[in-house]
Amino acid sequence: MAIANKNLIFRTFGYVLAFTAIVLMAACGPSKNSLSGTGDSATAPTAEIADDYDGDGMEIPLDGTSLAAFDASMARVERHTSASNYKTLENAIEYLLVYDIAARGNKEKLVAKLNGLNGYQVIDKVGWRKPAPGKGKVEKDAADAKIIDS
Repeated sequence: MAIANKNLIFRTFGYVLAFTAIVLMAACGPSKNSLSGTGDSATAPTAEIADDYDGDGMEIPLDGTSLAAFDASMARVERHTSASNYKTLENAIEYLLVYDIAARGNKEKLVAKLNGLNGYQVIDKVGWRKPAPGKGKVEKDAADAKIIDS
């Protein structure tokens, strides 16, 4: 019995020692920034972009050749459009990602399908309609008016 307990203790100690060595090696390994070559690679490309587009950002065609190109074109649209229009475009893309049968939740397929479309065309694909206008004060007052026969 005592020998079995000693073997169990030695095995457990060996496993803990191996696990600790793996964790220490992973923690001391190269970071993601040092693997890419530059420490600030995520912000460097956006700072170098010279964007001379002057107009409605929703008319910029989306580049669906890859996910990175799509994200870059969406960033360009965001720089040249209002916050509400951009949010509507993002909501339309999320809607299509869920409900487009051809995409089936795969963003790469959806991006390829949206290649070359502008923001307005993407929103039109969703088929959202504007809500019916509500009645203003004048229409409400006219509806509440009583007809008086004299």
